[in-house]
Amino acid sequence: MNDLLNTRNADRVLGSVARDPESDCWLWRGQISNSGYGRMMLKTESGTSIESAHRASYASFIGPIPEGAIIRQTCGNRLCVNPEHLEIIDK
Repeated sequence: MNDLLNTRNADRVLGSVARDPESDCWLWRGQISNSGYGRMMLKTESGTSIESAHRASYASFIGPIPEGAIIRQTCGNRLCVNPEHLEIIDK
């Protein structure tokens, strides 16, 4: 993803969170899926797509997500998008 799109997506993530000082979680305040995870419209080089907010945060602040990889919140909070609380789990 190019740098401009990455910066825009990172700004969109940051604009939809409330930081919890006790847990250091970045709590998603935008749309929430039926499974309890945040989700957002993400701009890509080929257009737009709906993506889980924690995956968008990982891609924006850490880097590309390998094909088939799962991103997990180490804090256990489905609404957390803090990149420091995200890790890759291979299938």
